[in-house]
Amino acid sequence: MSRAPRVVVVGDVALDVLVSPGRPVVPGADVPAAIRTGAGGAGANTAVWLARLGAEVTMVGRVGDDPAGRAAARDLADAGVRPVLAVDAGAPTCTVVVLLGDGERTMLSDRGAAARLSPDDLPDLDGVDHLHLSGYVLLDESSRAAGRVALAAAAERGLSRSVDPQAAPGLTGEFRHWVRGVDLLLPNADELAALGPDPLVPGVGAVAATRGAAGATWEDADGVWAVPAPSAEVVDPTGAGDAFDAGLLVAWLTGAGPMEALRAGCGAGAAAVATFGARPPPSSTGLP
Repeated sequence: MSRAPRVVVVGDVALDVLVSPGRPVVPGADVPAAIRTGAGGAGANTAVWLARLGAEVTMVGRVGDDPAGRAAARDLADAGVRPVLAVDAGAPTCTVVVLLGDGERTMLSDRGAAARLSPDDLPDLDGVDHLHLSGYVLLDESSRAAGRVALAAAAERGLSRSVDPQAAPGLTGEFRHWVRGVDLLLPNADELAALGPDPLVPGVGAVAATRGAAGATWEDADGVWAVPAPSAEVVDPTGAGDAFDAGLLVAWLTGAGPMEALRAGCGAGAAAVATFGARPPPSSTGLP
């Protein structure tokens, strides 16, 4: 593909509240912490990274009729992403509290309006090359129909499709059925383990899995490929998987093979962990 790939991302748009406690959290205590807010949401993060890496991107989601939702739309547009966001007067914009410590994170999520994404919120897919779906849409019964309709509509139009499972505890045999036929499944190691003993989920073209410090692997009917993780100072792991998805997708959609696509994904993931927050840093320094 000589031109920029045209990608539609369907998923959550959120406000992230990043909390770095100054000392171990003790129940009942007042613990000092560094607290920042920033734009987030797994789908929106991937959309912004895709745009930074050269794709033409539309972000589809649902936000509240509130300052956070309006700010999210502005942030996406400023990042070069076309926002297609339904506004929900009855639910707040998705909010995620991220507790950071020792290179790890714990997330407390309120999907709010994102959980009410419906098939009616989906745009026409004419002129699109690829659909990327955040697994949170499928895992929540309230938004599942929108995710399944999006995947079916993309298949009818002959688009390539990818899904990031997003959350190991929610993965079941039903999930394997919902993603049957997609071109790429993009789990982390825990999600891959939750999907079952066979890394090649039936009907899925390829599985590209992140494995933390061990790098990433690609498995399809032709074989298995692996790349190590590039060295990176871990400032904040939030959004690393979302960045990996974007780096790999842009490379793959422009003709890269498994090894090159994995390297591009790992490069974007390394850039993500080296900056605070889930979105690309303001400058391109350090990006693949």
